[in-house]
Amino acid sequence: MTLTEFISSLINEGKVTVAPFIKPFDPDDIRLANVHLKQHYDDDSTDMPGQVPPYDPEAALWAACYLYRAVQFIQIRRLGEDDIKAHLLPFTGVHSPSAVYAADLTLRYMPGLFDLAKGLGPGDPLVKELEIMAAQWPLSMAAVAAIVPEDLSLIMQHPSLKIAYIDRIIHARDFRKCRHPECLPLVQEALGSHAAILWPEFEIDLTVHT
Repeated sequence: MTLTEFISSLINEGKVTVAPFIKPFDPDDIRLANVHLKQHYDDDSTDMPGQVPPYDPEAALWAACYLYRAVQFIQIRRLGEDDIKAHLLPFTGVHSPSAVYAADLTLRYMPGLFDLAKGLGPGDPLVKELEIMAAQWPLSMAAVAAIVPEDLSLIMQHPSLKIAYIDRIIHARDFRKCRHPECLPLVQEALGSHAAILWPEFEIDLTVHT
């Protein structure tokens, strides 16, 4: 499956397949993948609260390639730590709200990959790499309970990303993330007078831990 097909299947069907071997992406495939990612940005932005950050094509493409390779490493277990370091490369562009949202177009599916990786040992180099990456992209990893980010500045400085993140950690019922000093008042505001109905355990746990 090409990168373009991977992105299309991921977005439209929620399922993917990848090539059984690692090879460079074809330039024409990269070009078409960029077109698909921009279209996805345009479509997805209509469902986001408020005005989304401007599009960052570099971050969007990096995230799609990273996710594709990560799926390959889950499936091709003969590949080792050197291969992981060579192909699961960190984002080298500017970290900004635009990069956070553009990367999230595909990285939001990464929590499902963490579920697949549960069968691997905690010391597995792939698991370690994914955990490092996940901590750097907290918007996309809101549903991963094991990842509790410390720096939410890029999310909190942008109204649309801030609302989206709060919605996600509430939906995930992640009490630890919700109790983050920057998040707690926003969570309480979002739950409002309906907290006892929407998430009764939240009020109980909050009382116990304060």
